[in-house]
Amino acid sequence: MAQLNQVNSGKNRLKSSFFQIPSALKSANVCCFVIGESVSFFGSWMTQFALVWMVYQLTNSAMLVGIAGFSNQATGLIITPLIGVLLDRWNLRYVLLTTQIVSIVLSGTLTFLCISERITVEWIIIIGILQGIVKAFDLPARLVTIPRLVDNKADTYSAISIHSFLINTAKFVSPMIAGAFLARIGASACFLVDSISYLPFISAILTVKINSFSTKSMSPKYNIWQNLKEGFIFSYEFLPIKYVLILQVLICFMVMTHVNLMPVFTKEILNGSAETMGFIMTASALGSIVAGFYLILRRQAIGLEKIISISTIILGFSLMLFSHATRLEICLVLIFIVGMTNTLTLAAISNFVQLVLVDENKRGRVTSIFTTGFLGILPFGNLFFGALASYIGVANSLLFGGVCCALGALYFARKLPQIKKILHPIYIETGLISQSSES
Repeated sequence: MAQLNQVNSGKNRLKSSFFQIPSALKSANVCCFVIGESVSFFGSWMTQFALVWMVYQLTNSAMLVGIAGFSNQATGLIITPLIGVLLDRWNLRYVLLTTQIVSIVLSGTLTFLCISERITVEWIIIIGILQGIVKAFDLPARLVTIPRLVDNKADTYSAISIHSFLINTAKFVSPMIAGAFLARIGASACFLVDSISYLPFISAILTVKINSFSTKSMSPKYNIWQNLKEGFIFSYEFLPIKYVLILQVLICFMVMTHVNLMPVFTKEILNGSAETMGFIMTASALGSIVAGFYLILRRQAIGLEKIISISTIILGFSLMLFSHATRLEICLVLIFIVGMTNTLTLAAISNFVQLVLVDENKRGRVTSIFTTGFLGILPFGNLFFGALASYIGVANSLLFGGVCCALGALYFARKLPQIKKILHPIYIETGLISQSSES
């Protein structure tokens, strides 16, 4: 009888811990920030969706779709690592306010050009370059800010998981609305919504408390190049960060580029319209929400490296299957899995990096190096796969990306024992696991 009571109490504890509110959600500081930024991401995703579709409609060229995607993010490869050094020194609140205001101006310009029927591929590329520069400052600043919104280091994982979940919720909703707007009103509606969506985030930036930290270890001579070198050396020599960075670069180059190929895939393989593309992107984003929800409910901070490995293997194989699917129903199921595992992998990598970074003085630089692996590598992937799709077709291009992703995942899986050995003392130091569990 006593044993039965013990089992029942254990089940009740497990159930209550599963449904317990994540610790970061109890912080008004975190909630205000992540809700505001998720609204701004909603507008950004609508603009990205509309621009890709417009370029393909104007040119009917997969190559120019790739070039447009390249122009939007190529500047990130050059300037994002330098920005990391500056973020470790600058006031993050002022950086975020500036990026939101500039984003409003750029989206407003797109709205005007579209309404006045002056929009051209050249204008899209020019504004894309400017948006890329803004993103190079904005995305790392957001990620660096989140750990500084919490008072307890242990809440960092929870805060970043909520950040990922709300962003992917915005990613889920925006393609449906953007597809309907494109079909019934036009791209100008998407750009106008984007312009307005930054206002709640500006309000949040002005409201939240961002914790400061000591910068005594930074060079008093403001030697930017030396600080940048320190960030790269640390990222290379600290093997867990080195291996997840390599994997992230591979995913961004080989897999993330499938988003840019969706207009081509929708039209050539499925014979669909903007609304069809909206369904596909919505299914992908729904998978992203499931991934984000899982990371929030998971609660346990350790073990992310194993999730990254398994998720990436599934991602590679699901993209291979999607590449040669010709029925919309099957495509929706497969792209759901692609979206889920893609987001799970990249969000887990982001959480992992912020979790294992003990030195606050390097957070901005390391975060920017990872953002470079996203913003800087993705445009070259867009360019490469745009050209590849023109030669071997969109289906074979997606298949090639899936194969490379699966091979990279198997390489990362072989490094897991080495990664776990290095991380164990860090988890003890940060209090993520107790000293007693070591024995």
